[in-house]
Amino acid sequence: MHYELPVRFAEDLNAAVSQGIMVDISSRGMAFICNTDDNCPYQGQKLTTRFSIPRSGRDRSDTHSLTRTGRVCRIDTISESRRRVAMQFDEPPFWDMPPRSNS
Repeated sequence: MHYELPVRFAEDLNAAVSQGIMVDISSRGMAFICNTDDNCPYQGQKLTTRFSIPRSGRDRSDTHSLTRTGRVCRIDTISESRRRVAMQFDEPPFWDMPPRSNS
């Protein structure tokens, strides 16, 4: 699925958090764009990601927040200042989302 939604990432839950824009997601992994700086991941790096996806279709007002770990499997240079990072999740799939609470 193609989305352009925020993603937060770090080496683990206690490390400094960086932000990127998720551009693709599947049950196996995700791709996101981030700045080319000291916080940009490297190939093979283990990451913890936090992101939200719409529960149904593209309705961005009804989302489900997820935390997933995985490993960076590819990095593509988009420009001098931006990179596309592809990562594979440790525990796919996650499409069984809990029902929305009516409270």
